[in-house]
Amino acid sequence: MKIIGVDVGGTQIKTGVVQGNLEVFHRDERPTPGTAQDIVNRVHEMVRDAWRHAPGAPVGISFAGTWDNEGCVTANQLGLKKAPVKRMLDEAFGISIPVENDAVCALMAEHRYGALKGTETGILLTLGTGIGGGVIVHGQPLRGHQGLHGELGHMITHIDGHACGCGQKGCWEQYAAARALGIMAAPMSTKELVDRVRDGHKSDVWQQYIKEVTIGIQSLMMIFMPEVIAIGGGLSNAGEIVVSSIREAVENTSAFKTYCPFTRVVPAQFRNDAGIIGAVALAEGNL
Repeated sequence: MKIIGVDVGGTQIKTGVVQGNLEVFHRDERPTPGTAQDIVNRVHEMVRDAWRHAPGAPVGISFAGTWDNEGCVTANQLGLKKAPVKRMLDEAFGISIPVENDAVCALMAEHRYGALKGTETGILLTLGTGIGGGVIVHGQPLRGHQGLHGELGHMITHIDGHACGCGQKGCWEQYAAARALGIMAAPMSTKELVDRVRDGHKSDVWQQYIKEVTIGIQSLMMIFMPEVIAIGGGLSNAGEIVVSSIREAVENTSAFKTYCPFTRVVPAQFRNDAGIIGAVALAEGNL
């Protein structure tokens, strides 16, 4: 069976035709437009193109932003506030199209098919422009009031710290997202820094960054007592050095030694395809 997964992000919209073995055999990627209607139009256009490779295939959509039970999305990175995107998508396609927050889709991709498969309690962290992801509790994605998902990256780790786009100060992602590492590493690029660390060079910047990541993970461990923490997002593409550094730091904390010695820190499986694979799970009715 072929399924079309759509991943709507802050800068790019990606589609993939996915086969039963989770192989993405047709891909498309285009810039994300600046208005809700233009985004919907582009998604419709890209899915029509994908249907040429998989006629009539079901469609699921992973979409950045916070979704409410009425199908409206608020997404700062897309310039959307309570935009009725679900209704607009259904009108464009003439059928009901399942759509879900991108972090939830990535979480469920890992839980259904990847690094969190079989876990009762697990966490996905995506280290990219911000910090995304989500929490699995009793085998289901944890949701709050009105079905809203939690924003892990906006946990406060520094009182009265750096201003964040969410309106708070001191959010975790201001210190531990891949973007924060890029600022800390300047004038080197993030890649240059990671390459030096991989080659065995000691780096105070790298150690400080890993410390910032670990500060947030400790709190998540103490709250959720997870079996597994999967590390994904753009930074994870740098390879095992990222996950091994985080794992080593986490295993030196009291949160791990005293309370959660069972927690495993592992790489996420799907990385850049997490949104597409999660959208496939959504289309299959597995979210």
